[in-house]
Amino acid sequence: MSRRALLGVLGAAVAVPGVSACLSDNGKSAAGNLVFTGNRTSRLVRNLVTRAEWGADESKRLGADGTETSPPKFFPLQALTLHHTATDNDDPDPAATVRRIYAEHAVDNDWGDIGYHFLVDGEGRVYEGRFSGDDTMPAHDGHGNVVTAFHTSGFNSGNLGIALLGDLDARPPTDAALEAVSGLLAVLAHMHRLDPKAHITYKNPVDGATKKTPTMGGHRDWMESGCPGGLLYGRLDALRAAVSERQAAHAMDEAGRRA
Repeated sequence: MSRRALLGVLGAAVAVPGVSACLSDNGKSAAGNLVFTGNRTSRLVRNLVTRAEWGADESKRLGADGTETSPPKFFPLQALTLHHTATDNDDPDPAATVRRIYAEHAVDNDWGDIGYHFLVDGEGRVYEGRFSGDDTMPAHDGHGNVVTAFHTSGFNSGNLGIALLGDLDARPPTDAALEAVSGLLAVLAHMHRLDPKAHITYKNPVDGATKKTPTMGGHRDWMESGCPGGLLYGRLDALRAAVSERQAAHAMDEAGRRA
């Protein structure tokens, strides 16, 4: 089944048919907590721009021998992290900016791909980031685990990164960008049974490193950084509340379908 056939437009309380969630006894996400079945026509990501649509040159992920320089690795999702790209505001060609970031990350930084899972422009378009395969929800494998990207050094595995395009020290995010980010985060929080208002002790599944952090935070919560820009970071509490409200709507819709 093609990626395009799997994706659509996110509503206020989207159903997620074809996804089964298995929770641990305490109601938190269990390892491999999601299983994507084959018939997944759910409306998951609003205004998605796929890698093919924004013009990703997939050869940049490959070495001279044609193999991936950074093969995808997948782990259960623990945290959601916001960034800004510190690029120009009022960008006349955001897809070109995504391509430039991709080339910088994949080639110049030798990360093998773009460092973010998703990027969001000022018009509310959501750009598919790091490659995770062709037939599952972006950023995931068929078991609901999240591909490791490169956005919080030392704390990348199980940590999903969303970058808003622009300089959010110079200007606050647009309403359209915040709406898109809120919707995307709510879907992710609902699917993975994460509490966007909580604090967690993140544990790196690769090396065991731990970090106390908000479940949904900014780049500066992980390390010394100005990212995601002061005018976004100052809105994170309001964004957490909005995400929690939308997540509750998803849960009510899911309960109604089960009744």
